[in-house]
Amino acid sequence: MRIGPAARSSILLALCASLVAFAVEAEAKPKARPTARRATGAAYRAHVLRWHAKDDAARAPLDAQGRPKLVLENINTKERVELEALGDGGGFSEAERARATRVLRDTHRGGDRAADAELLDLLYRLQRHFDAPCVRVVSAYRAGGASQHARGRAADIVLPGVDDAKLAAYARSLGGTGVGLYPRSGFVHVDVRESPHYWVDSSGPGERSRPVKQKKPAKKVARKSPRPGVR
Repeated sequence: MRIGPAARSSILLALCASLVAFAVEAEAKPKARPTARRATGAAYRAHVLRWHAKDDAARAPLDAQGRPKLVLENINTKERVELEALGDGGGFSEAERARATRVLRDTHRGGDRAADAELLDLLYRLQRHFDAPCVRVVSAYRAGGASQHARGRAADIVLPGVDDAKLAAYARSLGGTGVGLYPRSGFVHVDVRESPHYWVDSSGPGERSRPVKQKKPAKKVARKSPRPGVR
């Protein structure tokens, strides 16, 4: 069957219209999202730098006795609370612990657990030792599981202006603590427990935990005295 000029023109116009519509639709489609690795690369490192940043003049506020307050800052919600200790070594009233509970809650799954008194004392001791203006909380209570986080006895923290390795080393020296150094994720895990435990985890944010075994100190071997006449 022969197609006349008018019909050919109509077919060509329809084909052109289809091609234009396809091009417009393709342009309107959202571009592929970056992979998790890229999303948590430079952008995440920038977050970590901000967590650790400290104004040289920044200091923790003082109470009426001239004692530094324990300052908790939640990096996820930007909430901040200033708690008055009952003594130089810590100790916090029920009212102050209730205020801490709010900041230490599970911000992802929801729910909270009363702030552990020993954990607050530990955080206060760390803040005071390094004369830090606050304790920045990456994560504290986490609902579910059987970890120290689920028991409300652990916190992943950053002290502004303090190197994580130095913070972990001092926390470890206190005894009766669990201390985890996370160099790639950019924080230090601390918890209160009966037997001290220490680890380094090389995993990044969102990755499966990869604890690195710590080497035991080498045993000293007694030096033998040379046999007579042998040098």
